[in-house]
Amino acid sequence: MILVTGATGTIGSHLVRELVRQDELVRAGIHVRPLEFDGVETCSIDFDQPETLPPALEGVDTLFLLSRDVFHEKPMVDAAIEAGVERVVYISSFNAETDTFIVGQLHREVEQYIQDSDMIWTILRPNYLMQNFVTIMGEEIRNEDAFYDSIGDARVSQIDARDVSQVAARVITESGHENQAYELSGPEALSHHQAAEALSEALGRRIQYLELDDETYRRRLLSQGVPEEFAGYLVDVNRRNRKGETDDDKITDSVRNILGREPTTFSQFCLDYAPQLGG
Repeated sequence: MILVTGATGTIGSHLVRELVRQDELVRAGIHVRPLEFDGVETCSIDFDQPETLPPALEGVDTLFLLSRDVFHEKPMVDAAIEAGVERVVYISSFNAETDTFIVGQLHREVEQYIQDSDMIWTILRPNYLMQNFVTIMGEEIRNEDAFYDSIGDARVSQIDARDVSQVAARVITESGHENQAYELSGPEALSHHQAAEALSEALGRRIQYLELDDETYRRRLLSQGVPEEFAGYLVDVNRRNRKGETDDDKITDSVRNILGREPTTFSQFCLDYAPQLGG
């Protein structure tokens, strides 16, 4: 049995579908949002209520661990060990092993916590998700033909969440990935100005990237309901990218090596998601 946490999220929802397509036995861990399709066993997981964890882990041999709040992850690891889970696939953050930023360091602590356990582990470190243009910026793009950020001209090798999910499914269902960590990027490093050009072409209308200062961007995120901690994280990462203090423009070959194909381009992502962005 495979337990997928965050099963209704950007990565988890695609992973559940992929595992079901492969006829794997899956249990989807959900909290607020329901699954968008039927035929999958579900369980309720609330990381703030530890009593929900043991029932979710009953009979599970593989845990896919992804939480929006990194502070929830060590207790889930403890619960998995207690339940006799044999293997964990953990979604960390890009360059977590060398990152000096607090979020990267926190993810690295969880990585080491998992590695010190008796469980078999695989760690996936995806870069910024292309789907953020839908989940965070989608309303702006649909209604204003623009999106806002404070990243400046910095380039980031963004990755499609569908690729991350397919990589996760592959490392879960095939051997050879035991006790390995993979940095996952897209095939190119793009600035937001280049992203706006790709969006404009796919949607058939001009989309602008409007640059904000950090504080204005932070307030805008909060007004959209983004949690304060996550908003602060996005602003700080932008600041570090502008200063060239990250390796977020690094391009890796992990997706190609694992899936046997090139990762999805941003232009293809724009075409695929055009209906959700008013195209």
